[in-house]
Amino acid sequence: MKSAIALIAALALLAPLPATGQDYGEVDEIVVTGSRLAGWGPEEVPQVRLTRRADNLVIQVQVICDTRDPAQRRAELLETLRNMARAAAYRDDIDLSTGSDILSAFDETMAGGLTIGVDRTRADTSVVTLTIKTPVRAEDTLDAATARIERFVAQTPKAGRTEIITSGDWQLTLIGPDRYRAEILAAIAADARRTAEAFGDRYAVQVEGLAHRVTWTQSGPLDLSLFIPYQLTVTPAGS
Repeated sequence: MKSAIALIAALALLAPLPATGQDYGEVDEIVVTGSRLAGWGPEEVPQVRLTRRADNLVIQVQVICDTRDPAQRRAELLETLRNMARAAAYRDDIDLSTGSDILSAFDETMAGGLTIGVDRTRADTSVVTLTIKTPVRAEDTLDAATARIERFVAQTPKAGRTEIITSGDWQLTLIGPDRYRAEILAAIAADARRTAEAFGDRYAVQVEGLAHRVTWTQSGPLDLSLFIPYQLTVTPAGS
């Protein structure tokens, strides 16, 4: 009975947490690989976790133009950006976004409002950074998913002296990580119940750390392990 009481007290922590202003939105798309994976070694990931396919494979691209005349350079850059947006709009396997950690959709109407940067390593060169993404399908391999983006870049019409160059590493995204919270908590609760039954009434099972946010680590080329960094302890009852 003591074991059951301790377990029930621990599982009371599974109630939904109140939302805060720092929570991700339910539909925020988060870039979840790369530097955001730092700090989680295999031995630090808890036993209970969900394995899910990422929602999208993404890569940043630089749209670069080095036409000498500034006005013409801007016009060629914007025309290429609009070409990209129009081409993506006709496809269900390519989308364009702005942002780095949290992605926001980009379409043709937004081209004129983008910040045009300067390439400090090349004279008379302007650059705009976008993210290209493709949905990760159940049957996808990494090669198949990257090939869709590479074909899109190659086939997009480039105005004048404009180029589209991939920049950085291929990364994965997850839409609304907190939508998995209830499923993860249920799995933790089930594991805690099994643990309590295995040790019997002479031991108490306690679960801590459930206030942590849903986090993740990469478990395959296109797969993620989602978890809450909790700790489960077993101690002699009454200790």
